[in-house]
Amino acid sequence: MDERLDTESSESPASVVFRHSVMTFGTRMAIIFVNIPISIMIARLLGTDGQGTYASAIAFPSMFAFIGLMGLDSAHTFLISRKRYPLPQVNTQSLLLMLVLGAVVTPLYLLFIHYYQGASELGLRSILQTSAVLIPILLAKYLSVALFLGLKRIRLFNMVNLVQAVVLLVLMCVNLFVLEGGPLGAVIAYAVSETLVILFAVRTIRREADGGRVFAKPAPGMFRTSIVYGLQGHFGGILIQFTYRFDMFLVLSMLGLRAQGLYSISVILAEKLSHIPQSINVVLFPQVSSLSTEEANALTPRVTRNSLFVVFVAGVVLYLVSRPLLLLFYGTEFLPALTAFQILIPGIVTLSVAKILSSDLSGRDRRIYHTVATAIAFTVNVSLCFAWIPRFGIAGAAWASTVAYTLQSVLMLVCFTRLSGCGLAETVLIRREDLALYGGLVRKLLRRGGGG
Repeated sequence: MDERLDTESSESPASVVFRHSVMTFGTRMAIIFVNIPISIMIARLLGTDGQGTYASAIAFPSMFAFIGLMGLDSAHTFLISRKRYPLPQVNTQSLLLMLVLGAVVTPLYLLFIHYYQGASELGLRSILQTSAVLIPILLAKYLSVALFLGLKRIRLFNMVNLVQAVVLLVLMCVNLFVLEGGPLGAVIAYAVSETLVILFAVRTIRREADGGRVFAKPAPGMFRTSIVYGLQGHFGGILIQFTYRFDMFLVLSMLGLRAQGLYSISVILAEKLSHIPQSINVVLFPQVSSLSTEEANALTPRVTRNSLFVVFVAGVVLYLVSRPLLLLFYGTEFLPALTAFQILIPGIVTLSVAKILSSDLSGRDRRIYHTVATAIAFTVNVSLCFAWIPRFGIAGAAWASTVAYTLQSVLMLVCFTRLSGCGLAETVLIRREDLALYGGLVRKLLRRGGGG
């Protein structure tokens, strides 16, 4: 472990971010190849209604768990990476949070499902009620991920996510082909696979203790420090979840379960682009947390413009192959999702800027800027959803999201450039030296391939 730390300390921040981002992106690509068969099996075997049921049963508890956590997972990542408190104290606080928040958030979720009018479809409400079991599991999972990132265990973080995806694929095959468990069995399979992340976290905690204390009484003021940091950006985080997922609530309520199934496929496919900035986001937050202001000002613009460039190129390719991709994976039954899928692509491209800059601002302990920008974008998104979904269907929901994503990134750019003093062009426009790096990388890969 010491050797690994020595190696990282000798690297520049940009080199660490690049290496870990490439590692994370490669893992996410592997996860995509695992998740796509899961999505195809659910869509083809359960149809649009089954797809809509499963998507709702996963998205709704995830949103409640995220909201109930109050940003304390991000606070733990920040505090661990800054070495503000010993790990045993953070472990104890995580355990207490999981127990207390699980006991509070789960009944609130069940109350919401009881009165939610969008759950009136036959059998949907009972499955959504059963999915309440996901809330304590997801709370523990989010806190576990915070541990991995705070300790900068990026390799372990990636391995855990990949194992979770593979296990989910196996369990989903058993559910759909052997047990014929339908959407309910799919939800249970998802719950079991997510539990693996928690088990890996327990193992990591024991290894970090190295025979010492695993838990310790939290220091006075530790929870207050955590909640102050967490709540600075949590309202923005809630609005992000609403901006990303509130359209699914409205589609289900206004258009029904079939439209929900179609729209969820559009979102699943378009959001594959977000794996690129999200891979960088995972690495950049703890890295910026440990850097000086000058180092962060040099690192973030370079990371942002290159992320935007790569996502733009990938977005153009995805748009060109969108129709054959949709037909190949999901068949003609899901072809009505094509327009919404194509509309979402430019929104996901522009959103990459907001994702990268949110990590920078969180690392600088300036999460309030992110909150303000997201609040404005969310207000616009909801307004447009109510105006456009009844008129344009799922295409209206997609347009509302794309407009909101673009506005959010523009606002984040304004906040970042004013706070850091970095120029707008420096942050978003690819440079000649950046292209030279890509050329060098391609030549290096070709030499490796030729040397086989």
